[in-house]
Amino acid sequence: MDQREIMQRALGVLTLTYDGAGSNDYLRMALKSLQEGVFSYEVKVDGELNEAGAQALKQAMDQVLSQFGWFTAGLLYAFHGVAQAYENDYEDADVQEILRQLALRLAD
Repeated sequence: MDQREIMQRALGVLTLTYDGAGSNDYLRMALKSLQEGVFSYEVKVDGELNEAGAQALKQAMDQVLSQFGWFTAGLLYAFHGVAQAYENDYEDADVQEILRQLALRLAD
């Protein structure tokens, strides 16, 4: 997955999150779609890696990904709050359209 695809996935997650109107189910679905492919990882090791080393590496990566997931959830929560405030303050504001336009720009 290249950088543009990752950015497009991020915009999709923002759209999903905003469409969900704060629903925890939508937030979980958005985070899951972000993690699939984007945060998958593969570690190549030259030589042999014993079971203890492999387990320690897996635990470290799982911990980092979990923390990054919570960090991302915080960003999504903040985005939703800011977007809501923007739409509340400006009647003509259309967050969905802004996200759509950004996605189209990335596609070019």
